[in-house]
Amino acid sequence: MKTFALAAAAFGLAVTATPAFAGSQDKQSLDVSFAGLDLSTAEGQKALEKRIETAARKLCGVDAVRTGTRMKSQSSVTCYKEAVASAKRQVAAAVADQQRGG
Repeated sequence: MKTFALAAAAFGLAVTATPAFAGSQDKQSLDVSFAGLDLSTAEGQKALEKRIETAARKLCGVDAVRTGTRMKSQSSVTCYKEAVASAKRQVAAAVADQQRGG
């Protein structure tokens, strides 16, 4: 798995979603780096998960202050969930590819 961590650091992954503030056709993405993470350890995996969640929160405006309410908008929450799911699919595909020797 150490070779996976090095290979993954080279390409990173993209958190992709339609942010709540964008039009329905606008897809945006942020790159999340694997650099410095040993994904064969629980600590490395937790750190990657935190990076993904932070990028998704930023991309989707989950923490944006809304006037008149403290509730998060449904569209930003949906965007966040889609972005995290997309990133996790990319990680799973990269792990599967690495296990196949790719």
